[in-house]
Amino acid sequence: MDVEFHYYMTYLVAAAAGYPPADALKIAYASQYVDDNKFQFDIDKGQASAYQNYISQTMDILKPKDRLMRIYPIFHFVPGEPMSEACMRLDGCLHMLNTTPGNQNASELLRAAIQTDDLQRIGVATHAFADTWAHQNFVGYFDAFNAMNGPLEKLSPNIGHADAGHLPDLPTAVWQDPRMVSGQVDNRQRFLEAAEAVMTMFMGRIDPAMSPQEASRRLAAMRLELNQAMGKRDDQNVMSDERIERYVALGEKPFFGGQAIPRYDPELWLDMAVNEEVRGLKDRWMGQNLEFLGREIPVVADIYTWRDPGSRQTTDWWRFQEAVKAHQDMAWAMLRTGNMRFMSMQRL
Repeated sequence: MDVEFHYYMTYLVAAAAGYPPADALKIAYASQYVDDNKFQFDIDKGQASAYQNYISQTMDILKPKDRLMRIYPIFHFVPGEPMSEACMRLDGCLHMLNTTPGNQNASELLRAAIQTDDLQRIGVATHAFADTWAHQNFVGYFDAFNAMNGPLEKLSPNIGHADAGHLPDLPTAVWQDPRMVSGQVDNRQRFLEAAEAVMTMFMGRIDPAMSPQEASRRLAAMRLELNQAMGKRDDQNVMSDERIERYVALGEKPFFGGQAIPRYDPELWLDMAVNEEVRGLKDRWMGQNLEFLGREIPVVADIYTWRDPGSRQTTDWWRFQEAVKAHQDMAWAMLRTGNMRFMSMQRL
């Protein structure tokens, strides 16, 4: 999924579930920032207030690196139930790391996050949970299980949905997965199902006494409005800006919090928490290394310092990074004793 679901739709779902707009905004920002948290920072290096974050995405999902394999099964391709009916393939293959929609692992991660009332952690877990719909039937690891058989697909690495390009993440695309018994994929239905599942989880925390009838009414109203805002089929994603305009306007309705959704700025939380002294090229734009003739060339590192070291732990950026670490710890513990129990950890 891209920013349309992880930020704009997640905000609308959280607000419709009953979170106040300010809380819905933090959940939505954290959800999308999982994809934009691609750079490791050394802040106040050598000081008592020194801090280093974990990344939750690579610079380019279509060009993954071996050393970052810990990222995918935890934040983007949470393994599920490999015997699920939705996993039926033409070749009959199964995989213990296969992603299945709304699976038990992803559900437990989101349920645990919701119980903490930590908005950033809820956002991180929401990202992982929602991605199980878009990324179903792929595994977050280099494996032939992900491979599609076209000539162009053979050029891309068999990790996640690299062979399918960005198609699985586009809200209203319809595409073919040649590996599956039911090969036609309608992303609209997958995204709407994910929205309903996320909202159900949210409502269970906000109002545990809500009647099934009221919950069904609210879910139906949310789905109707979201479906209309998504508009018509768009396989090339050329109408993304138009859809975002409709999501922003939808936020102004009382049912969705009564406020227009602020445009997403991937640098907002970091800039509010951290000073940056750029030396040469801006690291967070260029990455930690440049590539020339197939070789990585280190760039001159920028210098990062806390704007206010004394209040650093109250910033949204710091809280998000701690949420990433907490989510990772829980996910690894869960997978090591579950889906990965009989697999060689050296491969992972």
